[in-house]
Amino acid sequence: MGATLMRFMDRFNEFKTLPSGESFSIKVTDQEATAAAYEYLAENREQVRERLQKSTGMKLQVEDPSIEFRNDEVFVSAKGGMGFLKAKASLTAEVQWDGKLNVVARSVEVPFVSVSPQKLNSAVKRPLEQLMKKVEEYADIQSLKLTNGFAVLEAVRK
Repeated sequence: MGATLMRFMDRFNEFKTLPSGESFSIKVTDQEATAAAYEYLAENREQVRERLQKSTGMKLQVEDPSIEFRNDEVFVSAKGGMGFLKAKASLTAEVQWDGKLNVVARSVEVPFVSVSPQKLNSAVKRPLEQLMKKVEEYADIQSLKLTNGFAVLEAVRK
């Protein structure tokens, strides 16, 4: 596991040790999220390639991910393609917390491949629910806000 992913795990493990009732916040910058995406791709290149081949029928490579937090939105982009032929793909999603995490893809742009926001929303729904379930074992989430450059989770230890 890369250094950035290890820091995320350390943060998660740190808040698990807090006393019940203690408030805490976790702040993630664009740069940290992008670094984690780079590490994830480096460590899971074959699995990512297999998933993409399963959904597109092509052996695509993904590289140069970028994650930007904006006011209640996340913008994700990466280069993808085969060999020297690469194109930029992007996704814009609205992220809100209203007692549960709501992530809704608003636009998806993938050259050469048709991906609907609805299909993407369906694909990420279960993994996001599993992630939130894991966090909610230890915390009552008060808010999750995205501003320019940051995502901030505020919670109370159960």
